[in-house]
Amino acid sequence: MSSSSATNYNKFDEPFARIYNENLGPSYNKIALPTLEKLLLPYIPEGANILDLCCGTGQLSQWLLNQGYQVTGMDRSQRMLEYARQNAPNCKLILGDVRFFELPPTFHAVSSMGLGFNHIWNLEELTDTFQNVYNALHSNGVFIFDLRLENAYSSTIKDRLLGDVKDDYAWAMKNIYYPESKECRVFVTTFQLKERNCWKRLDTTFSVFGYSRAEVLLSLEKVGFSEVSFYDIQLDLSLIYETDMVCFVCRKSI
Repeated sequence: MSSSSATNYNKFDEPFARIYNENLGPSYNKIALPTLEKLLLPYIPEGANILDLCCGTGQLSQWLLNQGYQVTGMDRSQRMLEYARQNAPNCKLILGDVRFFELPPTFHAVSSMGLGFNHIWNLEELTDTFQNVYNALHSNGVFIFDLRLENAYSSTIKDRLLGDVKDDYAWAMKNIYYPESKECRVFVTTFQLKERNCWKRLDTTFSVFGYSRAEVLLSLEKVGFSEVSFYDIQLDLSLIYETDMVCFVCRKSI
């Protein structure tokens, strides 16, 4: 990701963190919780050590803690982690970028739910992320993550409008997809009530990217994951809340 994109992300850190904490995070967790219950938890030891990448505001990390697992959360947003410290006060939290982190092979599982990897801008950096995950896993450890593939951004996500209105806060979010670059540009407007009944408006944008199934599988194979399963969230897991997300489950060979 370019330095300019990192600056843009920081500029948007506060409003997006609140939107994620109050709206997007709980929405994604309606998918993540049953997915992990089906595809991860039955295949790791009781009390396993789990790394929650792109942990966001920590609701999923807390749920895993409540199931008796040891959990370390990582996110590159300081503001996200401030919410996470409130939502998961007993979770170990790390400020870090998934593209560059280095951790020893101490985790039975690595999970990244909530479409965090779609914020990675190119296939090379996605592969670097997968390598970092591979290095952090125990032998026979499990890696699970979700994504929107490029066809989702060109069809169901195209021109989608989301938003919410509260007494002191309102937001709207619209997606525009550019197929030549596989970039989905997300335009966000927020209004926050200030003193003297005045509202402050903030307009900003960020980008997410779609990859093909073949590209993702090739990157996983390149770093050493030889056992990879692919699931359509709706068709394979019968989770009809979202129709455009997929899940990959990988195992680090002994």
